[in-house]
Amino acid sequence: MQYVLRYQVPSAKATAYRSWLLENDQALRDHAAEGWHYLGTWFTVRGFGEYAAESRWDLTGYEALGSGFGDEIAQRLLGEWFDMIDADAGMDATLLKSASEVDIFN
Repeated sequence: MQYVLRYQVPSAKATAYRSWLLENDQALRDHAAEGWHYLGTWFTVRGFGEYAAESRWDLTGYEALGSGFGDEIAQRLLGEWFDMIDADAGMDATLLKSASEVDIFN
């Protein structure tokens, strides 16, 4: 299952945000909350997409949604992350399961 978060990044912070992501990639992976595995962040290109960036985590299951915010390093990283993005411009969170895993109810 994947948790996908789409959001805006102020153009004045985009270069610094990209550098921050590259510098903190391993820490984001190593210090994620229990059941969360950081997959990476993607930027939209050439004007495609409603949001500037998308971050993805693989979740072990629904129980991971209640596992907290990780250790102190993870919480520091989340604070820095929120300082870099434009949360006031809107965000979109999606929880996805693969076609082979999803239950369809009619």
